[in-house]
Amino acid sequence: MLFLILLLPELLVAENLFQNPGFESTSGWLCNSCTGSLSPDKHGGSHSYKVTGRQHDWAGASQDLHLAAGHTYYFKVHVKILNTVDGKQYHDVQTMLDIVDNNGNHKYDTPGSTKFITPGQWHLVGGDYHIPGNTKSVRFYVQIPEDGVNYLIDDGELTQVQTLSQFASDADKRIDHLRKADLKISLSGSANPSGIKVEVQQTRSEFGWGSAVNVNYIQDSIHKKYQDFFYDLFEWAVLENALKWPGLEHSKGNFQPGNALNAVNSMLAKGIKVRGHNIFWGGSNVVPSWQKSMSGSELKPLLEKHIGDMAKTFRGKFQHWDVENENIHLHFYEDRLRDPHITEWIFREIHRLDPGTQRYLNDYSIVSGGQSAMAYVDQGMHFKSAGVPVSGMGIQSHLGGNVDISVIKRRLDEVAKVGYPIWITELDINQGDNHRKAQHYEDVMRLYFSHPAVKGVMFWGFWDQRHWRPQAALANGNNVTPNEAGKRVQQLLKHTWRTNESHNISHDQTVSIRAFKGSYKLLVHHNGKVIHTENFSVGQAGNTLKVNLSGTGSNPHVDKVLIG
Repeated sequence: MLFLILLLPELLVAENLFQNPGFESTSGWLCNSCTGSLSPDKHGGSHSYKVTGRQHDWAGASQDLHLAAGHTYYFKVHVKILNTVDGKQYHDVQTMLDIVDNNGNHKYDTPGSTKFITPGQWHLVGGDYHIPGNTKSVRFYVQIPEDGVNYLIDDGELTQVQTLSQFASDADKRIDHLRKADLKISLSGSANPSGIKVEVQQTRSEFGWGSAVNVNYIQDSIHKKYQDFFYDLFEWAVLENALKWPGLEHSKGNFQPGNALNAVNSMLAKGIKVRGHNIFWGGSNVVPSWQKSMSGSELKPLLEKHIGDMAKTFRGKFQHWDVENENIHLHFYEDRLRDPHITEWIFREIHRLDPGTQRYLNDYSIVSGGQSAMAYVDQGMHFKSAGVPVSGMGIQSHLGGNVDISVIKRRLDEVAKVGYPIWITELDINQGDNHRKAQHYEDVMRLYFSHPAVKGVMFWGFWDQRHWRPQAALANGNNVTPNEAGKRVQQLLKHTWRTNESHNISHDQTVSIRAFKGSYKLLVHHNGKVIHTENFSVGQAGNTLKVNLSGTGSNPHVDKVLIG
């Protein structure tokens, strides 16, 4: 019941501002430079709206809207394209806005688009958009860049993004519910001495906190300060670039994973959990250069071999694989092989060869911008319904200087509806003002830590001298000195969201602690001297420790600790 109360604002259904959103009639919708009619082929309800005879790329279903300037809105529709043109195997579908300002000037912009849509299936298209302050009128429409493509549209949704007025306090309540559990400690046994104190030290967080690292800097002893900062703060790692195919195989057939493997093994030996980033990255400018002129028939066996090489080399090393990086944006292999389902095949192959490692999607502009979240939701839903062995969804989270927590949370909530676990895989905030950057990092980390779907957060680097966006760094200079943002992150991860407590205890009392979930060490002290240590964990159900004492009042010892 408490959980429902904490999440009640998110459970409330916002008003749908589209007129006739279910397309049960043609009311409210205009087919602009096309022909519109009702169709029994529907996504929901009894009908959809069929659009044919499109004469321009912008031609399609449209509606005039009454929206408040200065507010952010979420636009969603379901679209099924009925054909392709110009020999293409898929088309991009865009939600569009025609915004007219008070001077009569038109601005055409897109809340969001879904790329690579094949005919015959319903797809989700949309995104969020902030309506400018000088707006006079807004028209919504669906655009396909090629005319001649017919489509169905159904089940639209237009809602206002609500401002989170008490974000920090509400998030902290969710953190207490989601990330903590009850720990109880009591004494038993024949000895009943005074001066007993129990101390709990959290050694690891259940929630994942980590960072990308450079493959050489994390190994070479001359970069000890870089390593010290990392190992002192983080429990998870990912190699920035060393696992990407061009770095592992500069020339065809010359697969050289040794340096990456050494780095991974060195971190594993220190107790770090590692993500594997990535097996494939299907952009024409990021695939190995020796592949760019190859045909599909030449590429397919190379894909199969690379999956085998990666599985054989790194099996059992990683917690997660980023299987096909940025796939809602990049389709090199789909295009070259003329196979829109090649990524699904890739997921199945790596699952077959390395079933013990979880398999993640990973993409950008999901929370940092409004145009791609719905496309990502659409991909996740389609993979799930097709039985593709996806374990979770990665959200990169490369943020700019202005951070709107309300909008980011709404985008995150949309992705969470797919039902997969979420990892924030590449967090950085490009802000030159260190005070603002520190506050932005705290706000965003609190949002992610308080969200029930998010299981971990990876920073995309931490040091300004090894960072693709130096202003986003947590530490600066040759000594890897934490800046204000770095100190804020250290405070949160090592103190605020960590449980380390000491309590005096006697036979007639029980120590109760609301503890963050994770791994712990119990230390039993007598008159300031440690007389016993015991490892334990705190999970969803919490834990109970019963310390059995024997001996004398002046010389007690712990026989055993009953756990659970």
